[in-house]
Amino acid sequence: MYNQEQHNLTLKGETDRLFETGKYPAPFAFNDEVAQVFDDMVTRSVPLYKEVALLVAEWTNKFYQPQTTIYDIGCSTGTTIDLAARYLSHFDKKASFVGIDTSEPMLARAKSKLAGWSKEHQIELTSTSALDVHYTNASVVIVNYTLQFIPVAQRLALLKKIHAGLVPGGILFLSEKLRSCCPEFHELVTDSYERFKEARGYSRTEIERKKEALDNVLVPLTLEEQSELLSAAGFKYFEPMIRWHNFTSFIAIKK
Repeated sequence: MYNQEQHNLTLKGETDRLFETGKYPAPFAFNDEVAQVFDDMVTRSVPLYKEVALLVAEWTNKFYQPQTTIYDIGCSTGTTIDLAARYLSHFDKKASFVGIDTSEPMLARAKSKLAGWSKEHQIELTSTSALDVHYTNASVVIVNYTLQFIPVAQRLALLKKIHAGLVPGGILFLSEKLRSCCPEFHELVTDSYERFKEARGYSRTEIERKKEALDNVLVPLTLEEQSELLSAAGFKYFEPMIRWHNFTSFIAIKK
């Protein structure tokens, strides 16, 4: 029987204290400083991060087709690939993964984290823009908290490339931070999210400094805008599968 507790996230790195002082990355960038603390940063900053990763692994196992490829766009330190690889191995499946990220420091950590899978799975890590990749023969494409960092005008083109590269029955797993179209809701959601981060040890100073660093770097859409993009890209069947306020994960299938 499958036991999720045997497949906890593999997290490495230092505790995130980048925004305690004025010497923080502004504007925000996935540089070496961020890569060193990224695993801690993302688990303390993204609600339901562990639950989303487990859902990715579960759906990857369900929809992976033999002799196809699993793409992770914005693979960062390789946590999601590592978890999906463990899940597939538990069910005696071998897979081909391609991890894509523009940050060399992130990929260096991913390479170290994923080194143990070389005998069971084929894993390729590539340092390039997601827009420059030719997606082909894909049964699963993962885009977790990555599309939000791509210029809005380029997002549809990427989603179209992903849709074209998926085999019939393949899925896109997309997680994004959204914004509310209602100012009152947006204010309440923001307050709740900042309290979430305070409860995980971030000070008000750290929260405000990181918010400043992310301004115009992370550009969220509304739920309606994100849905319109998926539809325009060719996905006729998609829906939110997990949500915590403005953090939402979608599953889209290519029929």
